[in-house]
Amino acid sequence: MKAAIRKALVAFAVVIAAVFIAVASTPTGEVIEAAAEPETCESTIATTAPTETIPPPKIYGVREIHVGRYGTVAYRAGVSVTDSAGEATLTVDSARVNTDVPGTYEVVYIATSASGQETRITTHVVVSGATQEAVTELTAPVLEQLLQEGMDDEQKARAVFDWIRKNISYNASGERDGVLDGAYRGITTRQGDCYTFFSLAKVLFVQAGIETIGLVRVPARTEHFWLLLKINGDWYHVDPTPLLHPAPNEGFMMTESQIAVYDPFHWGFYYKYDPALLPWGVKPV
Repeated sequence: MKAAIRKALVAFAVVIAAVFIAVASTPTGEVIEAAAEPETCESTIATTAPTETIPPPKIYGVREIHVGRYGTVAYRAGVSVTDSAGEATLTVDSARVNTDVPGTYEVVYIATSASGQETRITTHVVVSGATQEAVTELTAPVLEQLLQEGMDDEQKARAVFDWIRKNISYNASGERDGVLDGAYRGITTRQGDCYTFFSLAKVLFVQAGIETIGLVRVPARTEHFWLLLKINGDWYHVDPTPLLHPAPNEGFMMTESQIAVYDPFHWGFYYKYDPALLPWGVKPV
C-alpha cells in the first residue's frame, strides 16, 4: 500500500517538473502558433512593364526669313526634322504671307510624328521692297534681245525707249513705292502710270550702261516723272510715258529749250523742274 502511494507521488512530481520547464522557456503571454508557409512574390504582386515615354519630333533650322517684294520665299531651305519614333511630316502654315505687300508676317512650322505627337515653331517672314536680283532676272532677257554689239549710247537708249512704248500700256493707277518696285510692277503687269514708266525705263537704261537722273515736276499741279540721260557725252530729257499731245522727238532726247515750250495744258510748261536739284556739273543741252 505504501509502495503504491510512493510511486504515484513520484509520477506526479515528474509531470509538475515538466510543466514548469515548458512555461519557463516561453515568454509570458505569448501564444505560439504554427507558422504558415510563406507565399511567393509572384503569387501576391502583379508585375507591370514600365511605360516608355516617346519624345515629340524636333525641328531644326527655323529662322526669320527676309525677302524682297514680289520675291519667292524658300520656307524649307535649311530646315530639317528628326523623330525617334519614325519619320515625321513637316508642314508650313504660310497662309498669312503676302509678298506683294511689304510687312512682317507670321509663319508656323508644324512637325507631326507617326504616333500623332506634334511640335510647332513660329517665326516671321519680313517682306521689304523689290530686290535688284528679282528685277534683273526679269529685265535681263529684254536687254539681251534689244542690245547688239557695237551700239552707241543713242542706239541703246532708243532701243529701250521704243520697247517700253510698244510693250507697256498706260494705266492711271500706281504707287510711289520705289524705283525697283515700280520697275518690277511694269515688267510683270506690262502697265502703269508715269511713275511705272519712269521706274522701268531707269532700270533698263542703267543696265544698258547709260547714266540717268530722275526728274519730277516741281511745283506739281499733278505729278509727273521723267529722266535725264547722258547720251554720247551730253544730257537730254527723255520721257518714256506715252504723251497725249505731240512732244518734241516723241519725248526722246528732248533739249532744254524744247521742253521749255511744251505746255499742252497751259500749266506754265509741262516739264517744269528744279535745276538746283541736279548734281554738280549736270546741264542739259
